[in-house]
Amino acid sequence: MMRKVKMKLSGETVDVLKNFSNINQNILIKEGTQLRTMSTMKNILAEAPIKETFPREFGIYDLNEFLGVLTLVNDAELEFDSESHLTVNGGNIKIKYFFSDPSILTTPPETFNAPECDVHLAISGKTLSSILKASAVMQLPDIVIEGNNGAHITATDLKNTTSNNYTEQLNNETTQTFKFHFKADNLKMIPGDYQLNASSTAQVSNWVGSVASYWIALEQSSD
Repeated sequence: MMRKVKMKLSGETVDVLKNFSNINQNILIKEGTQLRTMSTMKNILAEAPIKETFPREFGIYDLNEFLGVLTLVNDAELEFDSESHLTVNGGNIKIKYFFSDPSILTTPPETFNAPECDVHLAISGKTLSSILKASAVMQLPDIVIEGNNGAHITATDLKNTTSNNYTEQLNNETTQTFKFHFKADNLKMIPGDYQLNASSTAQVSNWVGSVASYWIALEQSSD
């Protein structure tokens, strides 16, 4: 029988879990102070350091359901004293919540060999919010980040030659020439400022924020 451990999740950690639930509905939480997830398509990998220390590894099949369970009690406390489940305590309420078999979950690789990145840009939270809002309002599924006499970001529809588009200049004095394509649906980051590092050879990008970082695959049409 494992040693009983009790813990509470901070609002920041709950926000990370909510964000990760948009990337993958299930998660394998590892013992320690870091959360990681990967999309079922394996084209997004996210990780975030957290303040709490999880005492053991456990799987959650439906992360949104688990987050909903935490709202059923005031000031939820998690109690770990079983190999099969945890207990959510709050006042006179106890909720038994069973772990999921890790073998049925989509989980990130234990190690990830990060490629050398050759393009580095700062993208503000304001710009990111504006471009994703424009993408939604104008129903534009593609985001293009381009370096050509400076850098700019555009929401467009690459399959439509007469597509409307929305462009914003980035405050980056780059002399590099590049064009990176993303699906707007893949830009699921927690709102905030990001340092974008991209590898044109490995066709992958790394978005580093103050709360979490994300590896997101570039679309095939990038150059």
